[in-house]
Amino acid sequence: MRGSKRFAAGVMVLAVLAVGCSEGSKSESATGPTVTPNTAGAPAGTEAPATSDTAAVAPTDTTGVSDSAMTLEGAIAHALDYTGGTAGVASGDPIKIGYVNEEGGTPAFPESTIGIEAAVKYVNESMGGADGHPIELVKCITNSSEDSTKCAQQILADDSISVVMTGVIAQDALVAPLLDALKGQKPVIIGNPVTTPEFLASDGYAYTPGSPGVIQGIAAFAARHLPAGASKKVAVVYGDNSGGQVAFSALTEPALKALGVETVVGVPIADTAGPQDFAPAITAAGAADADAFLPLVTVQGCIGTAQALQDLAIVTPVVTTSLCLGTPMTDYLEQQGGTGIVPNNWYFGGYGYSYFIPGNDDLDSYVTMVLQYGKDEGIDNIEYTGFAASMFGNLLTVTRFVNEIGADNLTPDSIRTAAKAFAGPMWGVVGPMKCGASPIFVSVCGLQMGIQQYVDDKWVSINDGYNGQPIDPAVELAG
Repeated sequence: MRGSKRFAAGVMVLAVLAVGCSEGSKSESATGPTVTPNTAGAPAGTEAPATSDTAAVAPTDTTGVSDSAMTLEGAIAHALDYTGGTAGVASGDPIKIGYVNEEGGTPAFPESTIGIEAAVKYVNESMGGADGHPIELVKCITNSSEDSTKCAQQILADDSISVVMTGVIAQDALVAPLLDALKGQKPVIIGNPVTTPEFLASDGYAYTPGSPGVIQGIAAFAARHLPAGASKKVAVVYGDNSGGQVAFSALTEPALKALGVETVVGVPIADTAGPQDFAPAITAAGAADADAFLPLVTVQGCIGTAQALQDLAIVTPVVTTSLCLGTPMTDYLEQQGGTGIVPNNWYFGGYGYSYFIPGNDDLDSYVTMVLQYGKDEGIDNIEYTGFAASMFGNLLTVTRFVNEIGADNLTPDSIRTAAKAFAGPMWGVVGPMKCGASPIFVSVCGLQMGIQQYVDDKWVSINDGYNGQPIDPAVELAG
């Protein structure tokens, strides 16, 4: 398993890890790779993880907005402490950062742009910029491999760009041309790694556990850490596509068996399956008498799963990903007469914190700032979770690098050196960072992940950064 590229490719199914969170946030149509300098402003849409070390917190009422008590001044001060900047307004020549995101088509991730542009606005207007200079995003939108090639060419032709950031590019064919062209030329800070080319990128740096860490963490939790004790049988339903098939056979199943699970039954289900199709699949997987049930499907599949489990009266513990969060799920539950935003008692794996649990300084700061950003920009009911928050944190991290390096010494090599050496803590992500720690997922620098549970309309910290018990998949699999 450790040396398998097939194992690496398997995590493609988790490309929708947060795609489900942003199902209702599609950007407006765009044609071709538009490259536009940007210093602020954004379209609507959003979703995210959270941050910093903190003591365990009590279950918290959830209304869809974190109950942050952080003032705007306190939030900016906390962000300044993270970046090492100086309060004030940036001035002088801009520092250009390339930014490539998939939006305008299907799938689309405009919320990534909201997160990064909100961070740019605060850095430029309140945090003294990057080493005193304003940051300017040079945006390029991709919806095809040709777009990505043109984006890379345009970025390479601009010598003033020393580093490139990606938002979310969820298709191998789109991200591979970009990373291949930039390799060795300009380092890429990978915002949310969800594809095989991203995991294997030797000149890319992702400060999260990525899909590999999250799915292995879920397997470890289901195998060893449920209240009933070690699991002997685990049922899995997964998307019937190439990524889903490999994710189960090369990632989930081997990990569960390595962790002592005797029986692992996986059943594929078509991406186009309707709610009526999930009950037979769940029954075939043996979820009724399993110790844990892992649905690895899209958010619509999560809705079908929730309905089927109710119809079948199955109460087996459900362990899944942030994929099952999002407006479609909440709307479904409301239509069923429920009051929660996700199914009751389900466990969710992610980056180590929950944006619905207050008490985390990074997350509380982010929520305060992004909600104010929405008001300032006239964005009603801004959805601040999912990819928006991680891009906010990535921009702050790049600002930190520039502050440390100095604008006069900024080059692709100096950024690359700082990116490789970054050991955390990362804004919004639990645990230390160690780039290159995995010989397979070479770009993935995050080592740990977290689990929360939704119980009676409240989020509960289970194994995460809040209680100091995050899951380290490599440690779990090793022993």
